[in-house]
Amino acid sequence: MNTKFSLLTLLFLFTHLVFAQRGDISGSIIDDESNEPVPFATVVILDDSSETVKGGISSDDGTFEIENLKLGTYSVQISFIGYQTINLDNILLTKNTPDVNVGVVNLKPQLEALNEVTVKAVKKTASTGIDRKTYSTNDFETAKGGNAADVLNRLPSVSVDPSGNVSVRGTSDFMVYLNGKPTQMDANTLLNQIAANSINKVDVITVPTARFDAQGKGGIINISTKTKGVEGLSISANGLIGGAPWANKTDKYSGYGMNDDRYGGGLNLVYNTKKVSLYGGFNYNKKNVNGKRSGDARVLVKEPEGEYFHMVAAGERPEWYEYYSANAGIDFDLGERDALALSYFYGNRTAGRAAYYVYNNFFADADKSNKDDASETWIYNPNIDNRYGKYHTLNADYSIDFNDTSNLKIAATYETSDLSRALVNENYSYDPDTDEAGSVVEQEYSLSDSTPLKGFRFAIDYSKDINETDVLSFGAQTNYANIAGDFKFNNTLVTKDLDNSIDLTRTVYAAYVDYTGKTGKLDYILGLRTEYGDQSMDVSNTDYLTLFDNAGQPNYKDRKLDVFPSAHLSYPISENDKLILAASRRVNRPSVTNLAPFLYRRHFEVYVLGDPNLEAEYLNNAELTYDTKIGNSHTLSLTGFYRGTDNAVFRVNTTTTSIENSDVHDILQENVLIRSYTNAGNSTSLGAELNANIVTGSFGKIFLGGSLYHFKIKGDVFGYAVNTSSTNWTLKGNLNLNISDPLKFSFDYNIKSNTVTSQGANARFAMANAAINYKPKSLEGWDFSLRGLDIFSSNLEGLDTNAFNSSNEQIFYQETEYTRNGPIVELGVSYTLNMNGKKKKEKEFEGNKHFK
Repeated sequence: MNTKFSLLTLLFLFTHLVFAQRGDISGSIIDDESNEPVPFATVVILDDSSETVKGGISSDDGTFEIENLKLGTYSVQISFIGYQTINLDNILLTKNTPDVNVGVVNLKPQLEALNEVTVKAVKKTASTGIDRKTYSTNDFETAKGGNAADVLNRLPSVSVDPSGNVSVRGTSDFMVYLNGKPTQMDANTLLNQIAANSINKVDVITVPTARFDAQGKGGIINISTKTKGVEGLSISANGLIGGAPWANKTDKYSGYGMNDDRYGGGLNLVYNTKKVSLYGGFNYNKKNVNGKRSGDARVLVKEPEGEYFHMVAAGERPEWYEYYSANAGIDFDLGERDALALSYFYGNRTAGRAAYYVYNNFFADADKSNKDDASETWIYNPNIDNRYGKYHTLNADYSIDFNDTSNLKIAATYETSDLSRALVNENYSYDPDTDEAGSVVEQEYSLSDSTPLKGFRFAIDYSKDINETDVLSFGAQTNYANIAGDFKFNNTLVTKDLDNSIDLTRTVYAAYVDYTGKTGKLDYILGLRTEYGDQSMDVSNTDYLTLFDNAGQPNYKDRKLDVFPSAHLSYPISENDKLILAASRRVNRPSVTNLAPFLYRRHFEVYVLGDPNLEAEYLNNAELTYDTKIGNSHTLSLTGFYRGTDNAVFRVNTTTTSIENSDVHDILQENVLIRSYTNAGNSTSLGAELNANIVTGSFGKIFLGGSLYHFKIKGDVFGYAVNTSSTNWTLKGNLNLNISDPLKFSFDYNIKSNTVTSQGANARFAMANAAINYKPKSLEGWDFSLRGLDIFSSNLEGLDTNAFNSSNEQIFYQETEYTRNGPIVELGVSYTLNMNGKKKKEKEFEGNKHFK
């Protein structure tokens, strides 16, 4: 017994002694001239025989730490494109000093002599990692007065349509992380809450590893706000004023004024000590956009004769957006190895649009011939739609290093959102001869809903260094969300009760394991994630759920266990070239908007109804990236990608006249469109994406990005076989010129091709922006900018939709064009003050440590 005890004691002491004979080398890397941190710099540890022992890259704040090194003598080599390589020799790790901090390392820009002109290198806009592309936002000056969606619209794989909807490679379903933390908030809403001035970098992860949620066709976009300052007190403030006063209008029929103006500002405070970080901020943004809409819709009402009911509309369409948000947080270094972070976020949103349209309605053939003049009517239809939201999010994160080789992270998030909507439609008579609208409401229908959300998320993650290059990570997560809401339909059009309510609960239980390793030159991350989804939705009014052949049941359940593998490989072909291969399987569970059976009358000619029978979509993604450095300054990244979606959800349209269901005609006694969502087939995207950083010496740089891919949709929509495809492409360019030391000019251009949809096509879109930025040397900390948005007045959005019956006869056609007025001018000013002016090791948001 004593012998066994002694052997176990000796074994424990030996193991402890072996692990104790390890050390680490850390430091901080900054630009020698600007004193700004240099992220993604390469750090290589060499032994006394100049053999590579270990390596890594600096984080967002320029810091690095290479752990688990044997005691001995080392050299540290630090390099980054556009900078001179730094070598630090004779770094000694001993029993007494196993951990060495080399302090602040100043990287000097690489100097090149070109025709006797000294050219100073500059940092690149985009960089490629094994599982993501990372974009620095410093170069996107034209987005600074806006929000996160404006920043994303400058990135090659991301598109933002004129209505503010964000998509990644053609799909709008993706996850947004804020400082490494997921949220229940709608992606587009969250992006509009984040001020562009506060964003430091954006990670676009189109093929996430097993660590991250499997939800979302487009992958994950991680928004990192500014690193939290230097040691001491930091203050930053910004303000904005602008608009397009030449586009101010008044609706001639209602008398409503429409001003095209915008203004906003923000204040952020950070106080850092060696152990504690306190931060808080407030941001406000108001934006009005004037525009107009024209449209032509027809609905088949007599199939044998081929007669259509036409609805031709035109009028003013102003939009308004108002956001304000506040955040506060505190980070504690509880000890040498553990830390606690607490944060709170509040957001408030009002977003709306008005549609002051005049409709000309009549019966005729599809080409408007053989018009029935006796049936022709004219109406004026002012339609006002407002959406409101109040958002509260509380985060708590705890991290502990048990030793130099293992770490545990525990995170919890609690969210509440008060979401509501109010829409009012009124019909007035209209006389086309006098161009005047009546003063008496002839028909009125008002709709509203209230859908408060409660959510909770808990995650626990553990990682263990297996050896000097390999890491094993595993964890578990629970994600709970509940939305219980009511819908009210007050109208003089329909006698049927259309009020409704839902109670939706969705819980996802997840567990994952991933292994990060290195074999020879090959770096890899292999992972497996499993998720069990438990969803239940109660519906109070089932009377009109049969409009789309729904069973009309009061409860809908969806329970399923899924497995999601992932693999990421990176192989250096040479010193300047590498190949990256990634693949994963993902899921896209339907949103509440698409599920909720609320029968909305969006416009005079359209009803919209969710489908509680919707099922999840499943995706298979694969990417192959070639990344290369050209010379000392230029980089190029070319990615080939494939995305296949099974059980795809399509937004579909049909008509009240084409549905063979007596309930439809009892409830909706009109010749109008009905829009809904359905699992109707599959879609594929196959193509390539390009990122290029071109540095023109110290004078500036050009960032070019674009994509070219074949997009195909195949399925069955209301008995009609859909098999359509298009060759889609995007092209984005961003030019930054240093006119003088304090003066910089920026220009960006974005063009997106037309694309097919399940029942039609969306037209091509293009927009250009420019900005002049001035940082006077005599006013330290001040930054002034003048921005011109949509400088060519090209903000046009066109789309058409149509459908056919089983006899291949067109049952409806709708063509719409939206015009938003431009150009728009903005004047921005910002001020930054560091009270002590000393550059220290910066703090980092705990959640972002997964994004290194």
